Amino acid sequence: MRISAVVLAAGASTRMGRQKLLLPMGDVPLLRRTVAQVAGAGFDDLLVVLGFEHEATAAVLAGLPCRTVVNPDYATGMGSSFRTAVGALDDSQAAMFALADQPFVTSSDYRRLLDAYRANPRGIVSVRYGDVTAPPHLFDRAFFPELAALQHGARSVLQRHAGETTVLPFPEDRLVDIDTPEDYERASARLSSDR
Repeated sequence: MRISAVVLAAGASTRMGRQKLLLPMGDVPLLRRTVAQVAGAGFDDLLVVLGFEHEATAAVLAGLPCRTVVNPDYATGMGSSFRTAVGALDDSQAAMFALADQPFVTSSDYRRLLDAYRANPRGIVSVRYGDVTAPPHLFDRAFFPELAALQHGARSVLQRHAGETTVLPFPEDRLVDIDTPEDYERASARLSSDR
């Protein structure tokens, strides 16, 4: 049973004003940090969906055990990245979708989704940080057609299939995504203080 991990990394970083995934997070670019964390979780396959400045973002992944695919329609929104990913998951029974800009989700966190799906290999495994449902989420192949039809994020799929979803509680402090310069400054300061 082949289970993939997908890192969605195609967005244009409009609120940051520059390619946020290349910004240093600790000793490495943000994208490399995230993909390395996912790579440590034990999935059978790791796919990174690139888009904006894809040559530069691909370069920072050198040496990591992942493959990449370019979403040419990234400017139309996250739905196009789901479509691009699903099109590249031919033989996967399930796939976890993670965001490239969540630097504090750990390899062991990602592994919890994989283990939960392997224990009950159907449906969806979702994450809740306190009262907030947010990525990563893992979907059985049965949901791939719905994911490929999305315009934006996967919230509508989660809502439609709440009865088929295993929800994992994650620590609230893991829910950090980096969209603005202020987000980046806060995350960098936190990373420095955690050392």
